[in-house]
Amino acid sequence: MEYQKYFELKFKELQLLLDSLPISIFAINQLFRIVRLNQTALQFNHSKNYSENLDELCYKKIHLRQDICPFCPLKEEWYSANFKDNEFYKIEKVINKKESNLEKIYKISFILIPSGSIRIVEIIEDITKEIEKQEEMIRIENLATLGTMISGIAHEINNPLTGISLNLQNLISNVNSIEELSEEKKKEILSRLRLIQKDLFRASYVISDILSLSRPGLKEKHKLELQKIILKAKENTIRIYPLLSSKIEWRIQEENPIYILGNPDKLERMFFNLFKNSIQAYDYKKGIIEVQFKIYKKHILITVLDEAGGISQEVIKKIFIPFATAKYNTKGTGLGLSICYNIVREHNGKIKVKSLNGKTIFFILLPYIQEES
Repeated sequence: MEYQKYFELKFKELQLLLDSLPISIFAINQLFRIVRLNQTALQFNHSKNYSENLDELCYKKIHLRQDICPFCPLKEEWYSANFKDNEFYKIEKVINKKESNLEKIYKISFILIPSGSIRIVEIIEDITKEIEKQEEMIRIENLATLGTMISGIAHEINNPLTGISLNLQNLISNVNSIEELSEEKKKEILSRLRLIQKDLFRASYVISDILSLSRPGLKEKHKLELQKIILKAKENTIRIYPLLSSKIEWRIQEENPIYILGNPDKLERMFFNLFKNSIQAYDYKKGIIEVQFKIYKKHILITVLDEAGGISQEVIKKIFIPFATAKYNTKGTGLGLSICYNIVREHNGKIKVKSLNGKTIFFILLPYIQEES
């Protein structure tokens, strides 16, 4: 009786130890039956009680298969060819498993035991976050390399663009002074030159976006009136995209002057990028772009809303990542919103996005200063 109590106590201690581990552990006999498991393994199997799992076939209960798993080291052909008495074997395998519409990555380790009622211990560890971190590090390294290369290209392209722009301005200003041309011909030439100028503006903005990513940080800050920055960004959007903006109703909340500390060029670029995304999403259709303010003690919350159809959750997950473009905006470079994110962070603020029922709202939180300060 004393031995029985001793072994029962040791069994409980061992079970408590197993239950404390954050990895799933299954003990399996040579008939593929589960003979022991821990609390994490219960969660992995979506079970509440140990009795639901004990003596169940491992490939059915753990891996939801009708036949023995192809990677199982207890399979007769592998076992007879590789296993030797009095030797321990450890084999590792990585599998994907879908849970609640989420893809999980698990590492499975098999430890073969030479003798006893337990012939194999199967350890299952969730490595999804670890893999995601590795992929994120690789992505960051790739982006850094790509950013350096693109920045160099952008600098090289920017120089001739500046020269072309200056020559184009001279041509536009001098066309009317050419006496040999009729008025009709002058209008036609001016129209074509302005189309070239419009394309040049777009190319210049793409280069500017790329250079903004390659040289983050604020050189200087000024006390700014927020509404003036937003109105300037709106006017700039209409000037560069007159057709896309032609059916847009702008609803910018009228408010007493709101002052923030920041860089006017960068903040104007941020709102321009948000407005540009909205009008491109409307795709020449009627729509509204609404800007609202809400003042807290030390911050101002700015919301930019459109009703252009919304953004899918898959796109929202990576919306601030450089070079990630939404499906409705295939002409974009994928830099606009990542630049917005960087600008807000440089101003000690936060930016979030939500999309529901065809509406998209960007929430921007920036430090606020009182008018008298």
